[in-house]
Amino acid sequence: VVSYAGYSGYYNPFTGEAQLNNDLPEFLLPFVTCHEMAHQLGYASESEANFVGYLAAIHSNNKLFIYSGYFDVFMSANAELLSKDFLAGYLNLLQLNSLVKRDRRIYKTYVMGKKNNMQPILSNLYDQYLKANQQKSGINSYNEVVGFLIAYKKKYGTI
Repeated sequence: VVSYAGYSGYYNPFTGEAQLNNDLPEFLLPFVTCHEMAHQLGYASESEANFVGYLAAIHSNNKLFIYSGYFDVFMSANAELLSKDFLAGYLNLLQLNSLVKRDRRIYKTYVMGKKNNMQPILSNLYDQYLKANQQKSGINSYNEVVGFLIAYKKKYGTI
């Protein structure tokens, strides 16, 4: 059901249970796990859960977790860049390591393969749910992690 709906994971605020879409490409699973665990720790907003999940992943001793954390925030940051300066975002993509390019293709193929007629409806419902729960940007709040990354870099000099 989670895969059909197009979700990577889901946190149930009533039971405290996090569910992970095990159908995801392997390199996404560690970050999604960290993101859902951030919700379990009390970080309700998607942008905060993304940031806490990112920090947990990149500070792991596991290389797949580290890669997964960087991959996810790169995707968010570059999506924001593409929306503001398409050429800069596109040039950014051209400079990626060939293995990262491969994983982007795997991810895009995965997403396209899961598209169905219900996703726009479910996405709209989820957007409304997030907005009703004080996340003014709704689904777009996921990419707001970029603001946290910029603030973190300014404070600590690294991302």
